[in-house]
Amino acid sequence: MGPNETPLSAQSQHKTVRADTLKQIEPDRGGAFVLRPYSLTAAELGDLPAVLASAPAPVRAWVRYPATADQVHGLALAWTPRAVYVEWESNGAHRTWVWASAVESATTSQNATSTLSPQRSQVNELTIRDTKPLVALINAQLAQSGAEFATSMAQPAGPFGAVVFGSIDDHGVRLEFFIDPATNMCAVHLFDMTTKKVLADRVAALTFEKAIEGYLWAAAIDMLGNT
Repeated sequence: MGPNETPLSAQSQHKTVRADTLKQIEPDRGGAFVLRPYSLTAAELGDLPAVLASAPAPVRAWVRYPATADQVHGLALAWTPRAVYVEWESNGAHRTWVWASAVESATTSQNATSTLSPQRSQVNELTIRDTKPLVALINAQLAQSGAEFATSMAQPAGPFGAVVFGSIDDHGVRLEFFIDPATNMCAVHLFDMTTKKVLADRVAALTFEKAIEGYLWAAAIDMLGNT
């Protein structure tokens, strides 16, 4: 590790920092010329907070170099809705920002943490394909309020989440699914695309099914109708 590194694993579970304060870190090559991987710029990261992982989670990430791209096994140290701050070992420790869509969860059996940290228990995984049955469960809840979520598109949100865009009664909304890799808890909430507000606080549970059951859908629909 370089002298300017921050021991992220020692940070509190829900601490956030500005994403652009987490800088690219490369091993000291003693002045030798070595190609550096591309890291996202401050403009690409945007003015977004990054959640610091209290227990960095194993991931596989595509990292781009000037003439190639390599898939590395490493750790997700922090993330935003659009990017992940990844650490991996290759003749020294590297840290860089990559797009969230370039990262996926990895199990400890794939040796993602073999040279960087003790092995950790596997976290839940979520793919875009998994959101379809979850949306069906949500619509069963919404039906009690006479509402229905119409899906337009879904996309990953980092290695531990997914976002489904759509509408309810012509209101643009999105469903946000998230897994906390530190606790393995699942959560979901409804976001109003017009007011840019969460319509009801997320509920954490051991499964998405339980999180959906516990979410205040009726209150969210009432708030949506008042916007």
